[in-house]
Amino acid sequence: MLSRENNDLLTRTNPDTPMGKLMRCFWTPAMTEAEVPAADEAPVRLQLLGEALVVFRDTEGRVGVLDQQCPHRGASLFFGRNEEGGVRCVYHGWKFGVDGQCLDMPTEAPDSPMRCKVRARAYPARLAGGVLWVYMGEPDKMPPLPAFEWLGLPSSHVYVSRWEQDCNYAQAMEGELDSAHVGFLHSLVDKTNDDDRALTGRFFKNDKAPLWKIVPSPSGFMACNGRRVDESQRYWRLNQFLLPFYTMIPPHPAEARLVRMWVPMNDERCWVLCATFRPDRPLEDKELTAWRNGDYAHRRVIPGTTRPTERLDNDYLIDRQQQKTVSFTGIAGIRAQDAMVAESAGPIVDRTREHLGTSDRAVVAMRRLLMDTALACAEGQRPVGPDMPHLYSVRATQTVLPEGLDPAESDDLMGTARPKDPAGT
Repeated sequence: MLSRENNDLLTRTNPDTPMGKLMRCFWTPAMTEAEVPAADEAPVRLQLLGEALVVFRDTEGRVGVLDQQCPHRGASLFFGRNEEGGVRCVYHGWKFGVDGQCLDMPTEAPDSPMRCKVRARAYPARLAGGVLWVYMGEPDKMPPLPAFEWLGLPSSHVYVSRWEQDCNYAQAMEGELDSAHVGFLHSLVDKTNDDDRALTGRFFKNDKAPLWKIVPSPSGFMACNGRRVDESQRYWRLNQFLLPFYTMIPPHPAEARLVRMWVPMNDERCWVLCATFRPDRPLEDKELTAWRNGDYAHRRVIPGTTRPTERLDNDYLIDRQQQKTVSFTGIAGIRAQDAMVAESAGPIVDRTREHLGTSDRAVVAMRRLLMDTALACAEGQRPVGPDMPHLYSVRATQTVLPEGLDPAESDDLMGTARPKDPAGT
């Protein structure tokens, strides 16, 4: 459990909070590149870390991310005209470039110095890996982008989607690190998958209380969970947590790799971005179709929106007959199942009422690391992650090991999970 004070520390991310200051040390994944408007098209709204923003491309194709409120008298720039190099507020015609500089102030005299003194709040933006990245921190401390594996791949090897989740980022992300729930929440009641490593397979069905080992890393930790295969072997999965809101779970050997990003929209809602990718080849049409349909890895959404099809206000389209005869939940889709348990606890779960067990070790480790790092950041200690991008060039892994072998000593499990020194020393 957490005290109310620590729960607030963990979940509040506005600019004046310790967690908000920590997150602003990093580049923030904000939306998919496909969602960014074309040059001179209408701005789109974006809520990020409790701030209301607009995103647009100017005439030259440069991406701008501005405070939604015009610095004149607060009218929304979402309704502005994106034309001739900037967004023009329709209230009095003030126009702003991608850097926030006021380009035109037609309500003032041509020789007035006021135009040069007024700026809209603007944040640096970059496009990489099919994602729009926004830096909301101190300008003189802007770091490089994190060196995630998929950022260096051709676009034909990567698919990224974004959807909304109606709860705080932390409780949404906790489910990704909680491997113990898989044998229940995602299980089938009518059969067991022939593939032992599938989430509905024998390894997860037969051992519902895995062993845990948390292995710290420079900007996060590796959550190793091991399930008994037989008297002599254990199936180990290594999930990655990377500050401030990234997770990786190991894919089935035949499936694409993935990274998920649990980005606060505000304190009670978050964005989930998912990047699936294949380092060795372009993506196939059948897997792209499955991801776009939300069959697995990505969430099923109402076409043309980021709003999920199965959600709290329609009870996730639960089918009680299916719950009796087919699946443990009666809810279609792993992503919808995970969202149900997170969102049904409330927008910000009351962690003073929890009763945590040994199966919650990774969740406890995530909370502790976030809170400790946020408090240290508030005292002036900068986290190492932003300035060491190679720390994010890691993978989630899985393997079967002899019973009793420490997973941290296994090259099969740890070989690609640990960050490599870019200097090669």
